[in-house]
Amino acid sequence: MFVNAAEVSFEAYDVLIVGSGPAGVTLAKRLETHGKKSLILETGAEDFEGDLQDHYSKVYAHGHYGEDHWGLHWIRAFGGTSAVWGGWCAPLTARNLASWPITAAELDLYYPEAAQILGRTTDFLTYEAPFMTGFTARPFSTSDEPLRIYDAYLEDLQQNPQIDVLLKTNVTALFANEARTRITGLRLFTAQAGQRDISLEEGQELVLAAGGLGNAHILLASRSGGDVAVGNENDQVGRYLMEHPHFLYCARMVVAQEMVFEELPESFGSAEPALVPTDDLFEQNGRLDASFQLLEQDVDLEDHVEQYIVRALGGSARAYDVWARSEMPPDPLNRVTLAEGHDPSGMPRLRANCVISGDTLRTIDTYLRQMGGILAREGKGRMRIDNEVIYRAVEGGGHIMGTTRMGDDPGSSVVDGNCRVHGYSNLSIAGSSVFTTGGYANPTLTLVALALRLGDHLGEPS
Repeated sequence: MFVNAAEVSFEAYDVLIVGSGPAGVTLAKRLETHGKKSLILETGAEDFEGDLQDHYSKVYAHGHYGEDHWGLHWIRAFGGTSAVWGGWCAPLTARNLASWPITAAELDLYYPEAAQILGRTTDFLTYEAPFMTGFTARPFSTSDEPLRIYDAYLEDLQQNPQIDVLLKTNVTALFANEARTRITGLRLFTAQAGQRDISLEEGQELVLAAGGLGNAHILLASRSGGDVAVGNENDQVGRYLMEHPHFLYCARMVVAQEMVFEELPESFGSAEPALVPTDDLFEQNGRLDASFQLLEQDVDLEDHVEQYIVRALGGSARAYDVWARSEMPPDPLNRVTLAEGHDPSGMPRLRANCVISGDTLRTIDTYLRQMGGILAREGKGRMRIDNEVIYRAVEGGGHIMGTTRMGDDPGSSVVDGNCRVHGYSNLSIAGSSVFTTGGYANPTLTLVALALRLGDHLGEPS
């Protein structure tokens, strides 16, 4: 049910969840199956309100992505970033999870249900097909009607006795006990009533599901009577900020007519064809992943080079424009920190520092050169690479990851393999901020799978 802050009995809930996006709502629904009652706290309103977005999502920026980029992907409204999600899905693979404290087999248990929640069949989770030497076809699952939390869950949550939602409420600070082993309370802010401190009772759990920026923001702003922020005892909160660099129209292929993607089974649903490097090529190129979306185009018969390639291929050919999506290596210097100024709730502003390294740029360049070399050696076509796009026109996918990363070592991570903040008995984190590495895949499918897994962990009898 949607509740009023003045009437809430906070001690009545088993779990408090900060954030109403895909991670937070998925978690609450999973906890419901375990008989747990949850309260979701959301900064925004039921519908998007521009002034709330402007007030609470301003981010100062340094590096490859400007201030507007970060705010556009930190939505302050019921449903969070599901309101702007493009609907693309792909799973992380075993090679992407090699440095995580959980295995691909553990995550694979939850991917089918996550796909169902997002309105997909499971065909895309394991689909792979040959296309050319060194690269295999692994399409993205897409949708013209991607999941919107507002549309999918509003009616249920308005009536659900196990899940309450408190809107227009900021969590501005967490309080810990002296030993820093447990969260003892929260500070809330509403425009009508100002600040209010509430206590967490023994047995109550708190989960931050406020997004790649919001989770780190709340922790960094929570000093709990000292100089060190809650959960940041090892100076790891906010570090390892990652995006998925996008390189649009970075290359063009003119290839033999038979180089076409296999027809997908009807049950697959909507898809975008893409190539990924084989495991051998992935290892050879420094273990940074990438995906190359191929957009079929007409051959330009007025272009003398393309005319020549068509003749060399026997008089017929097809053309593809290439869009690349790449992985950023986790870098502790890419991070969010507190900045000057405050939002209306009194929380300090955030600054995002995100610099795309030469490793990422060279990896895309190298994969494309390898692809072009293979086409030429095998007599199957030619590739033209646009150096300016790769090195000067990189864009982003709005995939904010890594700021509270998962790991076994508290010296290089914030949460453990169960998404529990190191050292705290009742504080967990949901969402893409826990990603250890980013792979190339859009994060929504994986963060929903992780929320299901966290719900099962928290739902177990204590």
